[in-house]
Amino acid sequence: MESSEEEIENETEWKQHLMDSPLARQVFGSSRNKTSTPRHKVILHFDLDCFYAQVEMIRNPALRDVPLGIQQKYIIVTCNYVARQQGVTKLMSVTNAREKCPQLVLVKGEDLTHYREMSYQVTDLLLSFCPLVERLGFDENFVDITEMVEKRLSCTPVFSFQGHVYGTSKEVADAKANYHPELALGSHIAAELRESIHAKLGLTGCAGVATNKLLAKLVSGTFKPNQQTTLLPDNVDDIMGSLSSVRKIPGVGHQTAKRLQALGLISVRDLQLFPLTELARELGSPCATRLKNLSCGVDDSPVTLTGAPQSLSDEDSFKKMTSMKEVTDKIQQLLGSLLERMRKDGRQPQTFRLSVRKYSASNKWYSRESRQCPIPNHIRHKITASSDDTPTVLLSLAMKLFSKMVDTAVPFHLTLINVCFSNLQTQTPAASTRGSITSFFATSTSPKTSTQSQIDDPMRGSGADDGLGSPSLMIPLGTENTAESPPCRDAASRQARPTQCASVPAEASWQMTTSHSSTCSDSGDAKISVTHQLPPSVDPQVFSELPANLQMELMREWEHQRPVLKIPAASRKPGREAKDKKGSGTASQANSLLNYFKPA
Repeated sequence: MESSEEEIENETEWKQHLMDSPLARQVFGSSRNKTSTPRHKVILHFDLDCFYAQVEMIRNPALRDVPLGIQQKYIIVTCNYVARQQGVTKLMSVTNAREKCPQLVLVKGEDLTHYREMSYQVTDLLLSFCPLVERLGFDENFVDITEMVEKRLSCTPVFSFQGHVYGTSKEVADAKANYHPELALGSHIAAELRESIHAKLGLTGCAGVATNKLLAKLVSGTFKPNQQTTLLPDNVDDIMGSLSSVRKIPGVGHQTAKRLQALGLISVRDLQLFPLTELARELGSPCATRLKNLSCGVDDSPVTLTGAPQSLSDEDSFKKMTSMKEVTDKIQQLLGSLLERMRKDGRQPQTFRLSVRKYSASNKWYSRESRQCPIPNHIRHKITASSDDTPTVLLSLAMKLFSKMVDTAVPFHLTLINVCFSNLQTQTPAASTRGSITSFFATSTSPKTSTQSQIDDPMRGSGADDGLGSPSLMIPLGTENTAESPPCRDAASRQARPTQCASVPAEASWQMTTSHSSTCSDSGDAKISVTHQLPPSVDPQVFSELPANLQMELMREWEHQRPVLKIPAASRKPGREAKDKKGSGTASQANSLLNYFKPA
């Protein structure tokens, strides 16, 4: 409903009274007469409270009012707030936790299935409000609501903040809302989203509202649990100065912190004051610039829409693993759960990676080592087909990678193993690939092909897949095939058919003659017959599905490449030698189609 002139006049008078108040003059001084500041982005950071514990309390409401800890191995990875009130903390050992709280109820949390599913439900719910959502682990999400804020501001002015405002009292903050309307409205949207998550999923969480991802993440945990905080540009220096060390800056990891410490940089203030040129000399210009910006609260990284993950992995950590039997059993266990996830995902992985962490007295937790390899074709298709022998074949693959990282001839001490499928690609339905060039490179299903050698030794490539994506066209010798190719669509394909090849001795030839019929005409109905010798590495069925013009080009190139009997120079016809050289040059061209049909 439109406002009356009297209402508009009263609202304008109220705003003027507010800005002329002593409090407003104290907050803004004479700045109210200046032009308004440029608009900033509005970024939200959501962090769910004790996420694993909340999921378990939703699954079993009887756990809501008791001290609850989620146990992984010998530590408490998280606990609810009832347990925290009794002295239990995250990453506390189970022994210490029970001493602090004898009534502590423990739930095993090694199986992440329920947590993962709930995490994606949260992300999907946020996506229903705003298209720019970026996942950050199971319990965190960034949301860029800049456009949503701009649209709402054009219709609904906001003069207050929802929740807390960092370093500012409620009264002062609301007086500043007129100068930061985007952030003020952002706080209202954050409250709406938090309420929606709680109403639909039963989860509570904290939220941070700021002008970039770094600041939103830093401020979101100021008040816990189930609260939210907005950071105004005026208070950026305060929040950055409150960080106890450079390690507190999101994005600064263990190794980077060690390098900064070697330069004498311990606090955020140290990093802010350190000359950029010297920092660039030690870390490189891009890294140095990025760190300096972060230390000052500057972060221009966008909220990137998180699509389907490009890798799926599973891992387990332990105090000590020293035997090959333990390693084999653990990898088998991890592969079992990971394969189940891959089958639900539906995509095919192209790469397999194995990671281990070796114990070191000087570097206990950050010495991971990894090896990876392409997944052979015949294994790749089994992963999503629920084949019974897939775990066995993958275990063999994993153990070959393991032997490259760990010398099993001497004692070893591992504290972590991780298995990962990466470079996930969507499987294209067979019907939609017909006519595509990829449909012509099909893996042979014949039982006696070189793929059998890959089952015996998955690390070694073969005609089926050499680890670099080579197509497979291997077939048993002597196979015959009669088929029709797709209709030709252009005049270029209606060329004179090649003549029958001259015979050569069996030991010098490709040892296969295939009778092949193809169709080619304006209407696609006329039929011609071609008799040609195909290399043993070419599947006649696959060859028959190629367009006729492509078949002709391949036949001509094979004609030049075929071995021939040596003819005495005296008996050669004039000009024959020049023709032979010309043909040889054609067959050796780098872009020749023969590159895709490599003779055995």
